[in-house]
Amino acid sequence: MSESNSKIEKIQKSSKTALLVINIAKIFCIACAVIAIVVGCIVIGMRTQMGREFQTAIDEGTIIREDIINFAKIGVDYEKFMEGKLADSEIGIVLGTYILTIGIVSICMAVVLHFVGKVFKDFCESYSPFQPGIIKNLKITFVLLTVFVLKSSLLIGAIVGLAAWCVINIFEYGCELQKQSDETL
Repeated sequence: MSESNSKIEKIQKSSKTALLVINIAKIFCIACAVIAIVVGCIVIGMRTQMGREFQTAIDEGTIIREDIINFAKIGVDYEKFMEGKLADSEIGIVLGTYILTIGIVSICMAVVLHFVGKVFKDFCESYSPFQPGIIKNLKITFVLLTVFVLKSSLLIGAIVGLAAWCVINIFEYGCELQKQSDETL
């Protein structure tokens, strides 16, 4: 029985460390989200001034062709940009939207980290990792993580979803075994 207790203590100790790291990462994601949302709103608000400054930088040669091509990768039409036909506000809207998107992704990451943290917190506080509350939080975490990954790659999202489903099944079986063990004692 003491060997079992030492393993549980190891799980609890490593879970405390993981919980600390996850909480730090979650705070970092929230801070990044707030900064990105504020900056994105400011950029969108100053879109006209930004358009004029970009056009001036192009005319003076401060922004070169390669810079504009790289900038075009996030949604600005290169041809319209070079011909000066780009609306003054388009650059600011594209940049602002891009920065706001970074803020939204950071919020999503913070939400996923929150549920991962709940799983590790439950590991720290319970006598066994096979508890119904842990499985519930694992399901939420894996669904959010799978959706998050699916947005970037369908194949990788499918693999993550399949792996998550397998882990959930293993934990559910472990939960049943834990319940039987508790009833036996």
